[in-house]
Amino acid sequence: MKKEKKGLTISVQSFLTAAVILVIMMIVTYILTLVIPGEGIPFWKWLLSPVLVLGSDQGMTMVAVILFLLVLGGTFNALDRSGTMDYMLRKIVNFAGDRKYILLALVTLFFLSMGAFIGSFEECVPMVPLAVALAVAMGWDALVGLGMSLGAVACGFATGVLNPFTTGVAQTLMGLPVFSGVSLRLLTYVLIYGCLLLFLIPYAKRCEQKHLQRQNAESAQTTIAFAKEPGKEAAVRCFVATIVSCFVVILLSVFVKGLSDYLMIFVAILFLIAGIGCCVCVRMRMGKAWSYFGHGVLSILPSVLLIMMAGSMQYTMTEAGIMDTILDYAVRLIAGMPVYGGILCIFLFAMLVNFFVASGSAEAVLLMPLLGPLADSCGISRQLTVLAYNYGDGFSNLIYFTNPCLLIALSLVGISYGKWLRFSIRLQLMILTVCCGILLLGTAVGY
Repeated sequence: MKKEKKGLTISVQSFLTAAVILVIMMIVTYILTLVIPGEGIPFWKWLLSPVLVLGSDQGMTMVAVILFLLVLGGTFNALDRSGTMDYMLRKIVNFAGDRKYILLALVTLFFLSMGAFIGSFEECVPMVPLAVALAVAMGWDALVGLGMSLGAVACGFATGVLNPFTTGVAQTLMGLPVFSGVSLRLLTYVLIYGCLLLFLIPYAKRCEQKHLQRQNAESAQTTIAFAKEPGKEAAVRCFVATIVSCFVVILLSVFVKGLSDYLMIFVAILFLIAGIGCCVCVRMRMGKAWSYFGHGVLSILPSVLLIMMAGSMQYTMTEAGIMDTILDYAVRLIAGMPVYGGILCIFLFAMLVNFFVASGSAEAVLLMPLLGPLADSCGISRQLTVLAYNYGDGFSNLIYFTNPCLLIALSLVGISYGKWLRFSIRLQLMILTVCCGILLLGTAVGY
């Protein structure tokens, strides 16, 4: 039976699970505004906060993320309907052959490096459905694809090796040379890569065994047939050229001032060109191509509400004026701790703030003026404080449903938040152990 092509669609279960969790957290946030000293917020304003947030300081960023997501939905539906996705995956599987775990390691390293050395996170979301589709084609499952793409890029972002949006901003605010103290960040990069492989490869092997058990011996040992098709070859070249262009633009954003503000728009335009271009390569009528694009946009529309709800919590806390109260209390609490406990608390504090402030650079601007003097008074180096902030801001992106990228990625591949959390919790514990160990090591050696 021919497989039905669906492009990207939002799983009803995934949407409902995320929506219920976000509604509960919105209610909890409103209760906090009633019990924590601040200016307060009218009930009607809280009720409309998912809409009002679009007019706040973070509104433009949210609008860019929403438009970015809608373009992705349309593009991937066009790619799927044109047959480009299926053809490209069969081509990769045929090329990989028996080297599939080397491919897994290389894909993971690629995404990890994009986060660590360029500071990409949101811009890598378009690659997540591709990684998931590749993982399924290899005989694994969608969770492996999420782990080697979204999981790896978030981990790389957190290591902050040369991340201009976290390490660069934080060190500048702390009065440190930009990208100084790279040794422990590189150590983190290596250890986290090891954690990812130790976590993903055994799980992928178990998935493969289950997959083979569902097949008979003959079909399990048969190589997937692959024959070149000129039109689809051209479509794949068009898509690869788009991917390369995206990476060039992302790399340039590190060096060209102001480009990062429009990065998602540029990437979205490139993917729009890729989707329509692939349809042209396979000689699909333009009216039909645009129709598929429109259906893809509509299929992804429900996730827009989730993004607005996630952003509403920071808006509520800011409007109610309770964020400053929370920060002041936390700083006074950390100030009375010994140096080893203090650095771990800074790590956990940054992790807590990241629940409400999803932007790494925004969190740096918020925290560094407070943490700099605090670190000095506690005998903690500013360099180590930046490292603790990197850890707290970055790794928690993999578990916080208030992070738009996580919501988008889970929605795109139809994985519920609960399923992702159950899958990734062991990896999170491994990462937590590594981070605490490196922070304690850094304290001991005077990093």
